[in-house]
Amino acid sequence: MLRSIGSVTFLALFMVGCGGGGGDSTSPPPPPPTATYTVGGTVTGLAGTGLVLQTNAGDVVTVSAAGAFTFTNQLGSGAAYTVTVKTQPSTPAQNCTVTNGSGTVGTANITAVAVACSTVAGYTVGGTVSGLVGSGLKLAICHPFGRGCITLGEFQIGANGAFTLPWYYSAGSGGDFVTIAQQPSSPTQNCLISNAAVSIQNANDTSITVSCTTFLYVTNAADNTLSAYSVDATTGALAAVGTPTATGTSPYAIVGLDIGGDKRYVYVGNEGSNDVSAFAVNNTTGALTAVPGSPFATGTDPQAMALISTTGVSHGSSLYVANAGSNSVFAYPIDENTGALTGPSSTATGKSPTSIVVDPDDLFIYVANHGGSNDISAFYTDGTYVDRTTVPGSPFPAVGNPLSLALGAGGKFLYSANPDATNPSISGFTIDPTTMALSRLSGSPFPLPVSHYIATDKTGAYLYVTSGASIVGYAIDATTGALTALPGFPVTVGVDAYSITVDPTNRFLYVTDDGTAHVSGFTLDASTGALTPMAGSPFPAGHHPDFIATF
Repeated sequence: MLRSIGSVTFLALFMVGCGGGGGDSTSPPPPPPTATYTVGGTVTGLAGTGLVLQTNAGDVVTVSAAGAFTFTNQLGSGAAYTVTVKTQPSTPAQNCTVTNGSGTVGTANITAVAVACSTVAGYTVGGTVSGLVGSGLKLAICHPFGRGCITLGEFQIGANGAFTLPWYYSAGSGGDFVTIAQQPSSPTQNCLISNAAVSIQNANDTSITVSCTTFLYVTNAADNTLSAYSVDATTGALAAVGTPTATGTSPYAIVGLDIGGDKRYVYVGNEGSNDVSAFAVNNTTGALTAVPGSPFATGTDPQAMALISTTGVSHGSSLYVANAGSNSVFAYPIDENTGALTGPSSTATGKSPTSIVVDPDDLFIYVANHGGSNDISAFYTDGTYVDRTTVPGSPFPAVGNPLSLALGAGGKFLYSANPDATNPSISGFTIDPTTMALSRLSGSPFPLPVSHYIATDKTGAYLYVTSGASIVGYAIDATTGALTALPGFPVTVGVDAYSITVDPTNRFLYVTDDGTAHVSGFTLDASTGALTPMAGSPFPAGHHPDFIATF
């Protein structure tokens, strides 16, 4: 027996030694490392100090003397590169310009980037950039000319931090202003400029502030507060900013207005105190400051708000407030310099208006009347008032006390959420492109589960519905308006999914959970409508979070 085991052992060893019957046991050599190459070039004419060059990847190099330079980080073949001046030299002041600064890495080091510096007399304009994640941000200086301006070239910003534009001014110069020539992409961001006007007072102007951070605000009805969050531009994750801001009693509806330039405002409808709180947004920190005259009186129980922004037209921007307790819509013109509300004008609606949507051309609004009249009102607006006589057939019959409205397919269709404990449904309507009158879709109302509010994505291709502790998604047929259930739904949210918000880039979707004091975040696949939970979600909020504002 022992000899037999020994024989077997010997045979096994023999087979291993022979490579298992003739095969080659030698492991293949590891693949060669991927080749990388440097980016660099030559600086000529440098006499000042402090010249800093940068790449679009954020790599920087400080150049102290004329001659060759090379960035530390290396790039693989096929990688795109862009070299710009991050900081111009001083003592003496110089203007350095880059040629051959952009291209694609091949199979050799890049050495052809040329930076030529010349001494100039004058003062520079610059400042700081924060929150930049995407690529391609470009600034320019505009010189007013007639009703427009002449753009003095474009300057690419590759990273956060200080920047100096490659233009010079004599003492006492003014009148020009810095503008954004191109917003960042990959990911998409919307950067804003503060202190954009050029002002030279015998010194370099370093006051320009460019902020690319996005902020999001949530009403906490039980706390009488507004929570602020910064939004990660890549993932959509929320990070709390400071402590919640006090509002009126029982804050509910909320909207955010981006005027352009450095003007952003947040408006909150307070159900308990029957007024609207208005705040100016600090574009760098997200902090809120009450605008002059806030809060502004409104009707009883304001439950919904909408904005019409027609900047450049005589009427400007206006805020519309649906007052469920007084069966009316108030229209407030907005002072775009301060954010203050003026007016308002008032128009009667059906019973208990609870939702407002605005058509894509900012000419009509639709109002859901939830208090027993079972209809939808349609109004024409010129930005300062509403006129219920211009839409034939208004108010339009609906079913099941419509609570929430959403537009689909670029404004071709209107949908209403009809929550009901026994027979919940969603109604669909075709919008007449000439008169804006509503006609019920074939098969409407659709017997679909809905508990509170609905929303469509920014393309109008998908409809999302709160249903208890979940969200349900539907594809919208762009020709017929029919709804088809999306695969992968329902998606769990929390105890009481309430309102739904899709961010302006159409990449993120947020849901307030009124029952568990948090906000759930999802990435939105615009090609399929699918939702994927964000890392870190859900995000803490105050008690009874109801609605969200994004810009």
